[in-house]
Amino acid sequence: MIQANGVAARTKQLKVGDRVVSIDGVCLDGYSHAEVVDLLKNDSNTHITLQVVADTNIGAVTSQVESLSNTPAVHTHTEPEALGPRTVVLLKGADGLGFSIVGGFSSPHGDLPIYVKTVFSKGAAASDGRLRRGDQILSVNGESLERATHEQAVAVLKRQIGTVTLQVLS
Repeated sequence: MIQANGVAARTKQLKVGDRVVSIDGVCLDGYSHAEVVDLLKNDSNTHITLQVVADTNIGAVTSQVESLSNTPAVHTHTEPEALGPRTVVLLKGADGLGFSIVGGFSSPHGDLPIYVKTVFSKGAAASDGRLRRGDQILSVNGESLERATHEQAVAVLKRQIGTVTLQVLS
């Protein structure tokens, strides 16, 4: 829900159904609804930066909005695609890569890119710390995941050993 007189409504950057994946760089994986509400209410910053995956699940936007107050909202809006892809190199060990994916070509929700669904507490992604929920995986060790089905993407990730280089969009 977006309160009609709140900062989120005034900025017009968020929509009902959008998924907030981080607040001021803090990944919300594992946080309860109540913990997220407390985090927002107790934030002493003048501005709060939210990383949001749009309701369409076709991209992430990062918006900076002023903290919940009665002052006019100030915001910026950055499309992550403008930042370009980045490289994340992981060393796949006994605990695996340590993340799950969602999406894929011909998925029940349509043709979607491959996204990181969850970064587990164990595994290479957690140890490295750069891969985040909502990141789009473009390629794995040079193998493109564009137009890959979910099953194909899972197979590509599972067959990797040792050093795994991911191209991702945040």
